[in-house]
Amino acid sequence: MEYSELDERPISKFILYATILVGLGSFLDGYDLLNISIALPFITRTMTIAASMQGMLGTGTYLGGVAGAALFGIFSDLRGRKTALIVDLVFFMAASLISAVISSPAQLLVLRIAIGFGIGADIVSGPALLSELLPIKNRGKLLGTSLLMMPLGGLVSVVAAYFLYNLGIGAPLIWRVIFALGAIPAIIVIILRSRLPESPRWLSKFGNSIKPSKEFKSSTLSNYRHNYRLLAGKYKRALIYSSVAWFSAGTTSIFTIFSPMILEKFALKGYPQMIALTATIWIAATGGAAVAIALHDTVGRKSLLITSIILLGLSDLLLGLAFTSNGYIMEAVLACAMFFSFMNISAAYVIQTEVFSTEIKGLADGISFTINRLANFAFGISVPVLLALNIIKQFMWFTGIVVIAMAIIALITGIETMGKGLEKIQQEVMLS
Repeated sequence: MEYSELDERPISKFILYATILVGLGSFLDGYDLLNISIALPFITRTMTIAASMQGMLGTGTYLGGVAGAALFGIFSDLRGRKTALIVDLVFFMAASLISAVISSPAQLLVLRIAIGFGIGADIVSGPALLSELLPIKNRGKLLGTSLLMMPLGGLVSVVAAYFLYNLGIGAPLIWRVIFALGAIPAIIVIILRSRLPESPRWLSKFGNSIKPSKEFKSSTLSNYRHNYRLLAGKYKRALIYSSVAWFSAGTTSIFTIFSPMILEKFALKGYPQMIALTATIWIAATGGAAVAIALHDTVGRKSLLITSIILLGLSDLLLGLAFTSNGYIMEAVLACAMFFSFMNISAAYVIQTEVFSTEIKGLADGISFTINRLANFAFGISVPVLLALNIIKQFMWFTGIVVIAMAIIALITGIETMGKGLEKIQQEVMLS
């Protein structure tokens, strides 16, 4: 089937509508990413939580994201992108509401994992649908715009906490309100997404599979298994490229989640000042994502990815030094790290949707994003303990070296996708 009409169409109201609705899933990811770190200082005033459990609560969504990305990657391939995009937010909505009424850290951890499950599913299914609808000329820009809503979600989380705090709401209630607020946009998005069409590329490949499972033919399932085996064969290089892009972005949970805790320890700020500084850092993150939008369709995805990874790695190394320096210097380096982090995340977000064929895109994206969530978990869970032991700066040096190594792997395995139709990209991947 030819997709020239899709590839060459101008930006329309429908394209913008689809971009925003997919982007709202990223918004919820950003809101959730930060609300736990903003809420933790209040939760610890009402519950006794060990440093190790604080690390688990801060990174629990990443564990859920592993399962959500893997399962819904397959689900979106077999049952459609649109269906997955509606179902996944139900997990987020329900878990956000229940989080507001928990009574123990263990209960909250279970719900954080459930929220992560929904987010992981959405980050896999949403970009897959959007990329299969967008024109070549503006595909990078519009996918980047969708991703921009992630740091905006983080900013909204900070602003919400700031206003709730200044309203004089007590610690036992403020964190519950912060969690519950996340359900509101989820409900709205579920309703609006029901109006989205299914991906025409997916329909041309799998449209006949929208039927009860008992009607699946063994030959159809055999074809699915054959397609997925391509990941270990002709798409192996693309899988490494996409996974490396997401892995480097995954190391940033050290400061995306735990910036408030780091600032509290080293900058010796009170809660209002800590909120203001956290907002500044997330403004920097938004700036990084915005700059990436301008670069996707000009310098190219691969150049943007490699440059942002190297700059992120250097920021990690500098951050290790800044932990023993002036507080303002540390805050500036944190802001730079967040800026380059979201350039990296934007590039990874776009690349994962382009280098795999429609038949395997959901699963392949799920694997790549699973790598991201595992890295988020591994690099983030130990931060409260590392802070307590005063060895966080050595860990940042190690992280910086690992991140720069990822840039080298991306340079070797990556291809440029700017200005090419999805089918042409996949032909190049198969031949590489």
